[in-house]
Amino acid sequence: MTKLRMFVAAVAAISLFGTAFAAGNGPSGVIHFRGKIVEGACSVARDGTAQATFSCLRAGVNHVRAVALSQGDVMHLPKDIATVQSLPVNHHPELQLLVVSYR
Repeated sequence: MTKLRMFVAAVAAISLFGTAFAAGNGPSGVIHFRGKIVEGACSVARDGTAQATFSCLRAGVNHVRAVALSQGDVMHLPKDIATVQSLPVNHHPELQLLVVSYR
């Protein structure tokens, strides 16, 4: 009978250790979302000149803005949706890197 009690106690201890170990593995919980999480990105059109036209749909309204692509300057899109910056590409003066940072 003593061996049976020790066996049951050992199994109980091992099962409790496994439960405590599993509960300690990182954060857990439930997150509830309502409404939209993300709106679509702005579309960009370039007509071959040093200018780009941005079209951004926000809250059902299309906001359009043409910006001059001066290297290094930071331009703001309407409603402070994003900022736009044109950067040079190393060793390729004919190329530009257009960085759009959304808020």
